[in-house]
Amino acid sequence: MKNRQKRRTDGSEVQRDGERQATLAELMEQQSQIQEETGGNRPWGIGVSRKHRRADFSMDQEHFHPFYELYYLASGRCRIFVDHTIYHLEAGGLVLIEPQMLHRTSYGMTQDSERITVGFEPGLLAQMERQCGSGWRELLFGKPCRVIEPGRRRYVEGLLRQMLAEQKTEDCFSPMLNAQHLFELLAFLCRCGSEGEGPQLADVTEAAAREQAIQEAVDYIYHHFREPLTLERVAEQIHMSPAYVSRRFKKVTGFGYREYLNYVRLKEASRMLLETDLAVADIAQLCGFSDGNYFGDLFRKEKGMSPRMYRKNPQILPIRIQRELEPEPAGPKPEPGGPEP
Repeated sequence: MKNRQKRRTDGSEVQRDGERQATLAELMEQQSQIQEETGGNRPWGIGVSRKHRRADFSMDQEHFHPFYELYYLASGRCRIFVDHTIYHLEAGGLVLIEPQMLHRTSYGMTQDSERITVGFEPGLLAQMERQCGSGWRELLFGKPCRVIEPGRRRYVEGLLRQMLAEQKTEDCFSPMLNAQHLFELLAFLCRCGSEGEGPQLADVTEAAAREQAIQEAVDYIYHHFREPLTLERVAEQIHMSPAYVSRRFKKVTGFGYREYLNYVRLKEASRMLLETDLAVADIAQLCGFSDGNYFGDLFRKEKGMSPRMYRKNPQILPIRIQRELEPEPAGPKPEPGGPEP
């Protein structure tokens, strides 16, 4: 009887191993598709997009991705939530978004807007670091949000238009030239950082005083996510009712309170899985999850795999990658500074 039970157990284990291998193969195939869609098959890994947004446009869903994004608002106004900070942008505003940072943009203002984004792979910054050392990183990312002075916007927008034109040309020289334009733009931003140009981070976030309380709530969640947080506790910290915080939090950030709390906890859990040898159950507890099963289910939903599989296969990109960076539609090139076709 014990032998038969053992054989049945061994058989189920083999079946589960086969299922895991099949799942792994599917994930690898999906990763390949994602890389191809985001330009990962290009030699330089750069994608540029320009879009006009109506005043009532809001992104359907938050997203994050494994590459850097440079977001530039050429005209209009918008609000963008990145990681744990709310930014209010007007024409000339620029935000640098690092890989895997959750972000969402809403326009909801009184006028249409035009934005240009540049997505680029981390390997490009490694090339820059080999040439310039490491001091430039603080100049570039020390101010993730900045405003380009009116007298310098023509130069910045000229570089971005050149990148859009080169992307549509698609000859053997275009990737190299676009990389050069990107390096020139990043060097310009570093020099602006060394000159102290543009408003400080607090100046941008304080532009809408009515939203300052929600910014405080976001900061509180971000720094206390390991603790047993409730909506009532967060609301008490900013002296507002839970019902108001729930409504306003969603309106300002684009995320529900619980949704954002889970994001912060899962982000830290993902880091600990790769950088520590702690047991999965211990990581769940340290990141604020009191129920290990709930943590596992949430992790699978977010990453497309179990915490243990993620630890063993960190090279597999998360399935849940929603992108705003989309290929430019084929068609005639717009005149410089003119509307898109």
